[in-house]
Amino acid sequence: MPHDHDVAISRLHRTARPARGPFGAMTGVDSQNGGEPPKLEVEDDAGRRRVRLTGSWRLFNVSDHRKRLAAELEALDSPTEMTWDLSDISALDSAGAWVLWQAWGGQEPAELNCRDPHRQRFERLANAPEVPPRERRLSLIDLLDRLGGDLIAVARHVGGMIALLAGVLVDIGTCAVRWRLIPWREITAAIYRSGVSSIVLLGVTGYVIGVVMSLQIGVTLSSFGANQRIIGLMGLAVLRELGPVIAALIQAGRAGSSITAGIAGMHLTEELDALKTFGSSPRLRLVTSRVIAMMITMPLLVVWTDGAEIMGGATTAQLDLNVPFALFIARLPESVQMYNFWLGLAKGAIFGLIIALVGSYFGLTARANTDSLSSQTTRSVVVGLSLILIIDALSGAILAKMGLI
Repeated sequence: MPHDHDVAISRLHRTARPARGPFGAMTGVDSQNGGEPPKLEVEDDAGRRRVRLTGSWRLFNVSDHRKRLAAELEALDSPTEMTWDLSDISALDSAGAWVLWQAWGGQEPAELNCRDPHRQRFERLANAPEVPPRERRLSLIDLLDRLGGDLIAVARHVGGMIALLAGVLVDIGTCAVRWRLIPWREITAAIYRSGVSSIVLLGVTGYVIGVVMSLQIGVTLSSFGANQRIIGLMGLAVLRELGPVIAALIQAGRAGSSITAGIAGMHLTEELDALKTFGSSPRLRLVTSRVIAMMITMPLLVVWTDGAEIMGGATTAQLDLNVPFALFIARLPESVQMYNFWLGLAKGAIFGLIIALVGSYFGLTARANTDSLSSQTTRSVVVGLSLILIIDALSGAILAKMGLI
């Protein structure tokens, strides 16, 4: 267990902050306080050990030399029975006095030689009421308080997203009536950033997933001699679930975080204020344009991911299960009903709306500092991924009740 004076010096170090010069450079701690570093010397005075202190025993000095002072104070044997000479120190504030008081075990040593102002500091510490340590017990009330706070935060975010969605719908309706208000440049730029630049990533990921799925399913099918059944199983899983979900999860991490970071960064550069100053709607330029772009690109990316996964599955089926590639492609439309394909496209559009809406919301609610930017970007990705999985599960349950699965 660490000694009290070691803990005390560590606490002082955490509270101390180095001073900065007029041009932002950090100045030396000792030079800032105008004194020498604190020193401790042990001498023998007529058979009695005497501790002589010199230098400046102030907050910044003590925290800067905390390791050395802690080791020297810890090495003292029975410090309260020694003679302490503080007459040669240049400065002593409450922080330095507290460190010494902790080293003395909370009582004044037998012989103390110091100036009156310094002695008054030790007297105040001796007369200070003892504060009992606070017991931190997690009671039921604390749990309910935390749960209530979390629920309020969730409700606030849900309400904010619904309000933002309502505003986006108003913008879309306005643009449908007044075509000249459509932000074509922002929409096309968002389509390129969120769609075109993701083609390679989604293609490679989809192909690898198709290969892995075909290998895993093929092990079971080959044991029953039903190798060609892989066509229907792969087609159904890819078109209805894997294609839309994989594309959405990747885009939530890639495009969703980019949207949040881009909008949150505008708080730092004050671009949002500039848009408002020029009379331009930040929601139309930044949110609605991204929502439209994501709802256009996500169905297309779902088709691309479906194709990559099917290609990977067909290649592995030919190599591992002796199912010809041409037969796989020819039998696929017969094995899977067409509505599964359209269902996957509809999921892609909904997922695109969720990704853009969540990313824009957390970007708009960020504060003008880098800590908020990073935390909001993380929240955007986490919430986006969670909503995608929740919506996918709900849609599966609804379709099962309707008899479409």
